[in-house]
Amino acid sequence: MKTKLMILIIFISITLICGCTQSDITKIDQLSSQINSHLQKGDDYYNQSAKDINNDDINASLDKCDSAFTEYNSARTLTSQAQSYAQSAQDDVYIQYLQLVLSEIDAKLNATSELRTAGQLFQTGDNETANSNLRSANSMMVNAQDFQKQKEQLVKENPNKFK
Repeated sequence: MKTKLMILIIFISITLICGCTQSDITKIDQLSSQINSHLQKGDDYYNQSAKDINNDDINASLDKCDSAFTEYNSARTLTSQAQSYAQSAQDDVYIQYLQLVLSEIDAKLNATSELRTAGQLFQTGDNETANSNLRSANSMMVNAQDFQKQKEQLVKENPNKFK
């Protein structure tokens, strides 16, 4: 009788642990579409801001930078939340993936900051420094693309983890 009770307790414990892990992964999956949406919107605002600077519409560019910041920060908040779920689930693949997402977002936030600063410098007539900031923004976006490639590679290596 005690053996059956012990087996039942172990079975229930395993079920609860697996259930908690699955719910954490489910939460990550639910957040991922929101994260991707914010990243896409941030990218759209960033790209439009760059076009506005090229067209000498600095005020519009600065407004788009602000919108890009908002979207990227929203993505960062959600990604941090997803990462806490991955850590709770002790899923190393998701942890690594989400760290790459955070690195990508940080690079995009830094690029947006440089783009915004460039716009402000163009407004004051400091074109040389503004162009330096634009080069820096471009470099940071290249870094963000590198993180995207690393994410894609991780997905290819773990197709059963990603839908």
